[in-house]
Amino acid sequence: MRRTARLSLSSLALALALAPLSAHAVRLWEEPRADWAPPAGTLAPGQLTLGDRLTGSLASPDLRPAEFSTPLAAGGHAGQSRYPEGVAERWLDIGFYAQPQFIYQTGYDNESVSNFSVAPGVNLRRTRMVVHGQAHPLLQVRMEFGLSDRLELFDTYALVPVRRWLQVQIGQFRVPFSRQELVSGSRLQFVDNALWSGGANASGVRFVPSFDTGVMVWGWAGPRDLVEYYAGVFNGKGPNNPFNLDGFFLYAGRVVVNPLGRPRSFQEGSVGLPRTPTLSIGLNAAGQIRQVGLVTLRGATNPVPNRIQAISLGADLYASAWGASLYAEVYARDTQETDTNAAPNTQSLGWLVQAGYFVPAPYVRDHLEVVARVQRFDPSNCITRSEGSDCGVRPPPSASRIVYRDFMDTMDVTFGLNWYQLGHGFKAQASYTIQNEYRDLAGRGPGSGVVVNDLFNLQLTGSF
Repeated sequence: MRRTARLSLSSLALALALAPLSAHAVRLWEEPRADWAPPAGTLAPGQLTLGDRLTGSLASPDLRPAEFSTPLAAGGHAGQSRYPEGVAERWLDIGFYAQPQFIYQTGYDNESVSNFSVAPGVNLRRTRMVVHGQAHPLLQVRMEFGLSDRLELFDTYALVPVRRWLQVQIGQFRVPFSRQELVSGSRLQFVDNALWSGGANASGVRFVPSFDTGVMVWGWAGPRDLVEYYAGVFNGKGPNNPFNLDGFFLYAGRVVVNPLGRPRSFQEGSVGLPRTPTLSIGLNAAGQIRQVGLVTLRGATNPVPNRIQAISLGADLYASAWGASLYAEVYARDTQETDTNAAPNTQSLGWLVQAGYFVPAPYVRDHLEVVARVQRFDPSNCITRSEGSDCGVRPPPSASRIVYRDFMDTMDVTFGLNWYQLGHGFKAQASYTIQNEYRDLAGRGPGSGVVVNDLFNLQLTGSF
């Protein structure tokens, strides 16, 4: 009897280990509509058997992947109701994910006073906690905290879902520009973001806007959500800056066309998705003016406001089918500043193409993915204009790694392996990047801007 029980438990553990499950946030509490009652012959949420909990049922669908994951309103994982869709009017979810990471970069030199590479070691790339609740069918509230090395506030907004095609969002959240920035950090196919995505540059301004404070309208329209749209106005000062001190705004918009219907989940890769084809095509635009102090121009006696104007455009494509995925994106930004002597007018251009494929072998077809990516980013050059007195690269004031990156034309080729145990909710990722950085830094001699900066990453993601 005991041997049979052990075999049953072992079989259950093996089935759970090899099943293509997904991780979800936890629904702490919910209330159904007052007029709702369980359909005849089904169980209420509090009467679930062990089999119902393991396999899911009409009263307990939370152990099955959701049909859709809202791209911006949910911001990643969202808890699933134990009631049929539309029954729970008030609810509260909590989610968490952590990403410990090991990094080794070949360009790091222990004997050098100034390094342009990351020191080898273990760090917490992201540690996030999410609280998301609905107080009324017309009011949701979401907060997302970062806990890696200090307390940071990312999402903090209210959402009013007036209609499926008209949803109003106000507070701090992701600016609708670039799929690379909009996909949750727990759902990326690679350990690191694109070269133009991620942290701020030397002037404190990101190449691509991320979290900011503002108001946005968005929604889905057409059969099978053929079209998505997002349009927002933001302070343009980045996260955790509640005031707009210069009176200028960041305007951003995104339009997505889903010819085959909206993909079930907003992510990279095809883990957890149907094997049938999916396709999404996105277009992005953003414009911003920032005022940074005063400047006295050459030949003038009175100072004038120093204003930085940036116009950004982008496009992206995502497709998946039969265990394969393809993602491509292009990004361009034109920046013009009043004081061209200190900061020349520059243009930035970046692009990437990445692909993944699940190995079609027994036991690993839903778990083991081979991935590859090639990308290039030129952050400060005159790509469509001739270099002149107001266009080009000025020598950086320091040799810090951040400043150095802002002036480097970089091309990366990355290869990797991903193992998904609970979809993007529990996965291990390993990658090696051949990184070519080149540009001679003015005044430092030929070859001073060429660094061997190959990068090895190993990262674990765990979430609920």
